Amino acid sequence: MSDAVQLQKWTPELAGVFTLGDLRVLFGDVTTAGVYKKVERLVQRGELVKVMRGLYALPTASLLDISHRIEPSAYISTGTALSRALKIGSIPARRVQAVKVGVPRVYSCSLGTIEHLSIAPHLFFGFTEKNGIRMATPEKAWLDTCYYAYKGRRFSFDLDTDVNRKGLNQKRITRYLAAYDARFRQAYQRLWRAT
Repeated sequence: MSDAVQLQKWTPELAGVFTLGDLRVLFGDVTTAGVYKKVERLVQRGELVKVMRGLYALPTASLLDISHRIEPSAYISTGTALSRALKIGSIPARRVQAVKVGVPRVYSCSLGTIEHLSIAPHLFFGFTEKNGIRMATPEKAWLDTCYYAYKGRRFSFDLDTDVNRKGLNQKRITRYLAAYDARFRQAYQRLWRAT
């Protein structure tokens, strides 16, 4: 059985994203050097993409699945979640932003860019989980976007004109806002409070 066929066999279970450990198991009784050679060949032939050290993906793998394999506890948020909830018209192309507790990181590969933004532990809430992937509620994605904009981050869309805030649950936003510091709450009221 060819290496590519073996990869396809495991794709449903691993969503097309493989750690080096997964590949060692997949290739069976092969030395460590042999695994590296097989992986290198698959990358050269375009059958695998190197995401980062020790993590590889099929060219058809989703950036959401790759993000989840890098940091399973992170939740998808900001523009990625807003576009999924149809709150912005522009979908950030080949880019996923997720939020986690810890050091922020950016991962780039030929499939796109995955950015893990950092947030304080007390603000790590407001998401649901589907198929193992955590996704911010539209309200939390909106607040995360406002919070990072308040902290100086720029986005590919305009918060004032490109985000459809109709349909956002204002009671939920008010409840979520209570967890943020007073300065951000004041800035939010001044800049983005729904009219």
